[in-house]
Amino acid sequence: MKTVVVSNRKGGSAKTTTAVNLATELAKKHSVLLIDFDTQGHASIGVGCEPSELRGAHSIFLGQNLSESFIPTVHKNLTLAPALEFFDVYEYADLRGVLKNRFKREHIADFFDYCIIDTPPTFDAMLKNSLEVADAVVIPFVPHHLGVVAVNQMFRAILQSANSFNQKIAEIGILPVMFNPHINEHKESLKKVETLFGSSKLFTPIGVDIKLSKMFEFGSPIVLNEKRSKGMKDYKLFTTELLKRLS
Repeated sequence: MKTVVVSNRKGGSAKTTTAVNLATELAKKHSVLLIDFDTQGHASIGVGCEPSELRGAHSIFLGQNLSESFIPTVHKNLTLAPALEFFDVYEYADLRGVLKNRFKREHIADFFDYCIIDTPPTFDAMLKNSLEVADAVVIPFVPHHLGVVAVNQMFRAILQSANSFNQKIAEIGILPVMFNPHINEHKESLKKVETLFGSSKLFTPIGVDIKLSKMFEFGSPIVLNEKRSKGMKDYKLFTTELLKRLS
């Protein structure tokens, strides 16, 4: 099983939109687990479900099995571990290694080809647990100055995590989102990221498509729409590029 963490400490970066469409596109040919670690539960809503008040992905930090939270979604090959609403990470002193332990003890890798994790926009136990099991980290960012700053911060967080766990650094990819090639700031920000981290880290940008924001209203990822759109084509291409890097 390959585990892909979708993360950015800056909000409004299309992190959840990316996680939902990636997981759903992969589910067309593979068995996929989507873990919603953001207590807002937007990834859960994006695949036609709701965050849970009783049992969700965060329940593993309360001693429960991850598999106890699994529920079906809009796609038959896509399983969701929904967010546990109102889970307060700050009530607990030490949550290190819990997700990794659950993966191992429950043999999660025997049941899924891919695991996609949507993380909260914070550097807390949810992100640290996710990075500990990551084969790859995708950092979506809106191409402006603060977006570039956020990418740099995420890189540092990933490196710090790898050093703390004494493990190999995950494959890191940067995904420009809401990109408009006619806006100079967007082009300049993309160039800064390329200069800082190298062109090999960049995915082909996701362009502007109003349908991407509307998909949450209907609980159906854009990659499942019957009518082709720019957002659909862009996320399909992104998934293809990611699979090449994971192979």
